[in-house]
Amino acid sequence: MNGIIQEIRPLSGKKMRFRICLDNGADFLLSRKEVGRYELEAGKELTEEVYQTLFQEVFLPRAKMKAMHLLEQMDRTEVELYSKLKDNGYPEDAISAAIEYVRSYHYIDDERYARNYVRCHQENKSVRRMTMDLRNKGVPDHLIQLALEEENETDPMAQIRRLLEKKKFDLLNEDPEKARKELARAYRFLGSRGFDANDIGNAIREYAQNLEDI
Repeated sequence: MNGIIQEIRPLSGKKMRFRICLDNGADFLLSRKEVGRYELEAGKELTEEVYQTLFQEVFLPRAKMKAMHLLEQMDRTEVELYSKLKDNGYPEDAISAAIEYVRSYHYIDDERYARNYVRCHQENKSVRRMTMDLRNKGVPDHLIQLALEEENETDPMAQIRRLLEKKKFDLLNEDPEKARKELARAYRFLGSRGFDANDIGNAIREYAQNLEDI
């Protein structure tokens, strides 16, 4: 990567960190000392030789360490890790190399992540909601499908019944208006978790009938 340095801008609230912006649209972060050490100045060309030195001495080791630190905090998908590294100002080639590094040691594994997610959330979330969540986290569809087929052991109606019992919706309130609001609240709550409308309706009717029988 080479180009003309258009701007060296201090980060707001971080006196020792600077964003270096190139005329080709690329940018990255360096400390004040690193800007001086590599003799970077606005209007000056960043040669490929200088960039490769920065890559080997600064970006690559720092991106690897940051990736490891992020994964120590919590398990992440590849897309989530990429986004975090990008937000921290690493250039694309350093991000790609860092992700390949942690992947080679299986520190990041989207299939493992999807399986764990399904096992942990299947009691409180529908298949539709888990699918949506995993897609939003960047997990490929074929891995989501595999995880759901092999890890999900729940029945939607049983899930809804458990959630209704846990939340104790007052569906039989003597005040019709309050009962109506509780019913709407139950539908919203279950709908937000991705359950099918027919399943919700059937489960709520069953739940209300059980309350009447008590």
